[in-house]
Amino acid sequence: YERVRLDDYYHGEVLQGDNNSFLFPKMDLAKNFGQTLRDGCGTWSAVGNANDGSGACAKEYRDLNNRADGPFAAQDLSSTEEKRTEFYVRGDFAFDDIAVPIKGNLGLRYVNYQLQSTGFLALPALSSRGTDSLAAVIQTKYPDLYKLAAGGTSNGVTTSGIQSTVDGTDYSTVLPSLNLAFSLSDDVVMRFGASKGLFYPSLTQTRNTMLLGLDYTKVLQDPSKAQDETTNPVVDIKNIEISAGAQNPYLEPETAINLDLSTEWYFAKAGSLTVGLFSKNLDNIIRNRGFNLDVEYAGTSYPVSAYGPANTGSGTIKGVELAYSQFYDFLPGAWSGLGLQLNFTYLKQSGLESPESTDGNIRFTADGTAIVDSRNTFRAFTGLPLQGYSDKNFNIVGMYEHNDISFRLAYTWRSAYLSTQRESEEFVPAYAKASGQLDMSLFYTINDNWKVGVDGTNLLNPETQTQYQLNQAGTKTNAFNFTTDRRYSLTVRATF
Repeated sequence: YERVRLDDYYHGEVLQGDNNSFLFPKMDLAKNFGQTLRDGCGTWSAVGNANDGSGACAKEYRDLNNRADGPFAAQDLSSTEEKRTEFYVRGDFAFDDIAVPIKGNLGLRYVNYQLQSTGFLALPALSSRGTDSLAAVIQTKYPDLYKLAAGGTSNGVTTSGIQSTVDGTDYSTVLPSLNLAFSLSDDVVMRFGASKGLFYPSLTQTRNTMLLGLDYTKVLQDPSKAQDETTNPVVDIKNIEISAGAQNPYLEPETAINLDLSTEWYFAKAGSLTVGLFSKNLDNIIRNRGFNLDVEYAGTSYPVSAYGPANTGSGTIKGVELAYSQFYDFLPGAWSGLGLQLNFTYLKQSGLESPESTDGNIRFTADGTAIVDSRNTFRAFTGLPLQGYSDKNFNIVGMYEHNDISFRLAYTWRSAYLSTQRESEEFVPAYAKASGQLDMSLFYTINDNWKVGVDGTNLLNPETQTQYQLNQAGTKTNAFNFTTDRRYSLTVRATF
C-alpha cells in the first residue's frame, strides 16, 4: 500500500486514513501499453488476460518461435497478384452559337481486373477431436470429422495438405462519363456531371484464406447426469456444424453512379459563390456476411457454414455543398493579397447500414494453431453506418498571395463518424467524436526557377476522442483518447 495526500491524488475506495492522507492499493500503471504487450504481463495486469484466449500472459513478440516475418506466423501470410488493364477515349465539344452556350466532354474507360491468390486452409484444431470417450466416438462413428480435425494448414507449412492457389476475380466493365457546362450569363455557370466509378477490394479482403472450426454437442449415456468417463461417458455427438471464417478472392469492385449539379456565380474578378447537389448510387458493396459452401479435403467434401466479405447490398449517398471563395483585390497595396475560402458539406446515407459487424479475422500461434478469442463471438450489431463518413464537414481557409509570398492557413472540421466496425481490443464498433484540425503552408518564390516553403500539419494538436457502442440500441460510452503529432516539413522546389 502507498500513502498519498488528498491534494496529490484521489481515486478508489478509502481503506484507512487520517485528516490529510489515505491508503490505497499500490499498482504499477502501464506508461507504454504497446510495450507491455511485447514484454508480456506486467504487475498491473492479471495472469489470464492474454488476448489470444490462452489463459496466460501475452507472449513477447521477440520470443515467439517459427515466425516467418516479425510477429507473423507463416499461416498469417499470403500472396496475391493483381492485373489491371485500362484504356480510355475522350471527346471534347462546344456549342457557342446557341441561346445558352454549352461546352463539355464525353469519355469511356474500359477496365479489366484479374486476381490470383495463394493462401491456406486452416483445419479445425486437434482439440476438436476430444479425448477419452469423446475421441473414441468421433474416431469410430465420424471418421471423416476426425480426419478433418488435423489442426494444421494446407499451405505447405505442415503435412496436412498442400498450398492452395486460386484464379479469383476476372472482372471487366466500361465506365462512361459526361461533363457539361452551361453559360447562363457572363458571370453564372451551371455544371452537370454524370459518371460511373469503381472501388477495388483490399488485399486483405481478397486473400485465399479460410479458418475451419468444428462444433457439436456431446451426448452422454445418461443426459441427466454430469459426464464421467467411467460411469457416464460420451456415447454420441449431435448438432454437428463445420463453420469457417473466410476471405474472398472472388470479390468484385464496388460500383458507383455519380451525379453532380452545381451553379457558380463569379460575382467579382477573384470571387465566387457555389451551391452544388450530388448523389452517389452504390452497388456491389463489400460487406461481411454468412454463406454456405463445400470444402474439399483429403478426398472428402464437407458442408461449411462460412462468414466473410462478399458483394452484397446497395445504397445511396446524397448531399449538398456550399462554397465561397474570394481574394480581396480591391484593398490597397499589400492588403490586396488577402483572401478567404469557406465550404460546408452535408450528406445523408441511405441503405448503406451494415447488416453485421463481426470481422472474421484469422490469427495463428507459432505452431499453426488458430487463435480463438471468445470476445469476437458476441457484440455483433446491425445497422451500423458506412465507415469513415461524417454527415457534416466544414472548411475555412485564410489565404494570402502577394508578389513572391503565398500563404495558407486552413481549419478543417468534421462531425462524429464510425471509425471501425470492430476495434481490436473490445471487438465493438468505435466512433470518433467531432474534431477539427489546423494546417498551414508558407512559400516564397526566390526566382523563376526556385521556390522554398514550410508546411505545418495539426498545429493545434487536438485530442481525438472516441466512443464504443455497447448494445444494439446504440448506447455509447467514452473510450480511449489520443493525440496525433504535429508535423513540419521544409520544401525546396526547382523548375527548369
